[in-house]
Amino acid sequence: MARLNSEFNYRYQVLGETVWAKIKTLQEFLGGRKRAAVLEQVAALKYQAKLAELQDLKNNDARPCLILNLTAEILELESFHTVQEESFRQNEEEIACLERLLKEYSDIAEPTRIPGYTDEQMFEANAANEFTAVVGREIQAEIIANGRPSPAKLHNAMSNPFTFRALQEVGLIPADAVLLSPNNDPLRISLVAPEQQTLIGP
Repeated sequence: MARLNSEFNYRYQVLGETVWAKIKTLQEFLGGRKRAAVLEQVAALKYQAKLAELQDLKNNDARPCLILNLTAEILELESFHTVQEESFRQNEEEIACLERLLKEYSDIAEPTRIPGYTDEQMFEANAANEFTAVVGREIQAEIIANGRPSPAKLHNAMSNPFTFRALQEVGLIPADAVLLSPNNDPLRISLVAPEQQTLIGP
């Protein structure tokens, strides 16, 4: 369980554009690192068990081949002790890093918590905001690189009218662009104009 990520990677490269999305991602990493920490106890117990088994074989005058095979297994385990110990210490450092970052992000996120909502519920409530941030930055990157956004990315932005409106407000989509929606009546093949739409959400 050698170190997976640096603090830089956890801070800037993990999934999540908004703070609630970053908290979700970092919590998942922390859970994995804490599970890995338990392996230190597992490794110690397995090593002790091998030593006890070897002593039991010797006390009961077991066949030499059994004693030799188990001795070889123990030597092999011992050959990894130094590297294993270093990995466990690195894992501890990574846990401390993740806990520090989660505290930092929680201080930022907490004022926006909806009363009574858990972290998981806040992650769900934040989904549209995260989607808007992701699509917005992708469109911004395309404009910087190519001078204009791709049709595919604009179509992606059109999937959520609130995202479309937010991108218009910051100038990534022209203010006079019209977002058409399909008619939900299968017997009426048409597109619904903005003034006919009923938005659901913020």
